Amino acid sequence: MRKNKRIIMKLDPSMFSEKEREILASPSFCVSLFRYRTGVEALRIKIGRGEFIWLPYLGQQLWDWSIDGKSLKFEGFIEEPSYGKNFLQNYGGFLIHCGMTAMGNPGPEDTHLHHGELPVAKFDEAWIEMEPENGSESPVSLCGHIHWKVPFVAEYHCSPSLSISADGLQASMEVLLDNPASKTMDYMYLAHINFAFSGAEKILSTIPFDSSHVTIRDDGEEKTTAHFADSSLIKQIDKKAKYEPELVAILNHKGIAHKASSILLYEDGTVRWVRQQKPELDHHVIWITHNEDRGACGFHLPSTAGPTGYINEKNLGNVKQLTAGCNITLRYEFGFADRLEDVPIICPNSRLSNVG
Repeated sequence: MRKNKRIIMKLDPSMFSEKEREILASPSFCVSLFRYRTGVEALRIKIGRGEFIWLPYLGQQLWDWSIDGKSLKFEGFIEEPSYGKNFLQNYGGFLIHCGMTAMGNPGPEDTHLHHGELPVAKFDEAWIEMEPENGSESPVSLCGHIHWKVPFVAEYHCSPSLSISADGLQASMEVLLDNPASKTMDYMYLAHINFAFSGAEKILSTIPFDSSHVTIRDDGEEKTTAHFADSSLIKQIDKKAKYEPELVAILNHKGIAHKASSILLYEDGTVRWVRQQKPELDHHVIWITHNEDRGACGFHLPSTAGPTGYINEKNLGNVKQLTAGCNITLRYEFGFADRLEDVPIICPNSRLSNVG
């Protein structure tokens, strides 16, 4: 829920230059602004043990997240963001908003961009919200707004808000979607959260890994778990294996009453976790890629549907609708912990079940 009586600092592109400069400092956090050599505006916030690099205008992407000086994001992808490029040419962010009119890899009959318009959209506004008093659990939020309108297609307002914990170890996202048009709009959304492959060992999840909840796509072909030859590639990550070009599992949450949550265990004992809220976010995706040049373990990408393109997901009944004049808020959280016991996730029977 959005908080009242917060201090709001509006940003403007003119505030950013190639020379980084600090604009805010408090006992809890400090904020600085800079531009990449490509011209893309970026905000750096240091808070607790965490450091976040956020792109306020280019898709509102969270470009990087570090703990104790070590980046948590995937390896071997794009080093600096750029305007005017497509999804793959700009593929380097830790968290990428995908959607809203469509999402996923376009099928043969699809006309939408790879993962939709949001990843490469230029947002209209960006601002920082701060708590006026020290001691807040989430003292700062990074916010923005875009008004997207294409005649004969759709019109919407999208307003993401990323609230960061005081220790810098976790964050919560709210994505407000508003339909101001006179007709119902179709929408899709996926949060492409890209953790590092290096050191990843095992995925745990609250969603059963069975044929009624999971579809695995390997080399573009769909298979249920009953027909997938090597499901161990997901339940236990093989650090020496090549996931080429990628392995994708689509998990639907039908029949699941609790919040969907997943944990990624690393060989050094540290943990990454993601938790999402229903009803609109009723899927999540596991995405793994690894070879000599790159590595990523997207162990839990909150989504409204699978990433198989608009037409296919529409035929599957997964594309959501938003009534004229109405709005919805998509909510999810992600975090880091030094050990499994510190993960703030409550699951059925007070435990997580192994994926697989």
